[in-house]
Amino acid sequence: MDSSVLKHPRIAQIVDSLVDAGGGRVTYDVGCGGREMLIAAGTRLAAVTDAPLTIVESRVLHSEVRSLVRELQPDARFTVISADEAPLQPAGSVTGVLAVHADVLRDEDVRPALLDMAESADHLVVARHDYSDTTLDSLATPGLVLRTHDLMPTANQNRELRPGVAERRKADSRPDIIPPGLLALVAARRTPPTSDERKQQVIRQLNQTGEQDRLEAEEFVDEVLNADPADVRRRIKQLEEQTDQRMANYPAPGPRRPPSYDHGAEQAATHQQHRPQGPGRT
Repeated sequence: MDSSVLKHPRIAQIVDSLVDAGGGRVTYDVGCGGREMLIAAGTRLAAVTDAPLTIVESRVLHSEVRSLVRELQPDARFTVISADEAPLQPAGSVTGVLAVHADVLRDEDVRPALLDMAESADHLVVARHDYSDTTLDSLATPGLVLRTHDLMPTANQNRELRPGVAERRKADSRPDIIPPGLLALVAARRTPPTSDERKQQVIRQLNQTGEQDRLEAEEFVDEVLNADPADVRRRIKQLEEQTDQRMANYPAPGPRRPPSYDHGAEQAATHQQHRPQGPGRT
């Protein structure tokens, strides 16, 4: 249990109403602090009336209940029991303030005993969900309701309690809460290159190599000079992998061999044709 939820204006208003009315019932949505309201209202009501306090809650929550009661009212006189202990209480022994969470009424066998305790008590405070048993509803009046949307900030509430997104972003961006070294790094990263000569030199080098990888030289240089270093390294690695993949698709060149031609038959025919004829031959 968290006592800080009791500081919410709507929850504090409900606790005040239960105390002023001398008891009552609060029906709440899950997560709206119903158990905290039950303990707070019962503890304060017991202090106002100078009466003992009896709290009926699940056994697994007894330690948290005792801690919260002592936090809210260190000198309170109180007893915490579970639902199965209710039938063991002598008839009429429960007086003062009785605080019950309606979840304990799931067991039909304990409902008569808890009803008897509620009737003998001077003040009754009940916390329940919409689906809880209604055995004690007629005795726990008035009935108050708390919904989740009741705890949401509205336009007329103090915006300092729950600053909006714009306010939080503005507060986070204040120069006095950002280390100077980080401011310098951010300013350097956001400053565009001022040397046109350097830019043009890089463009000329890219044009000479022809390695632009589907980007125009102008756009590529802007991207490199203004990109995050990690993105640049990732881009370079990607280009290297693409280059390796393209090179792997080409077969390795073999050893160069001089061309060979078979001139034997052709040369023999030529020599035979131009051989000088001997005398007497026709």
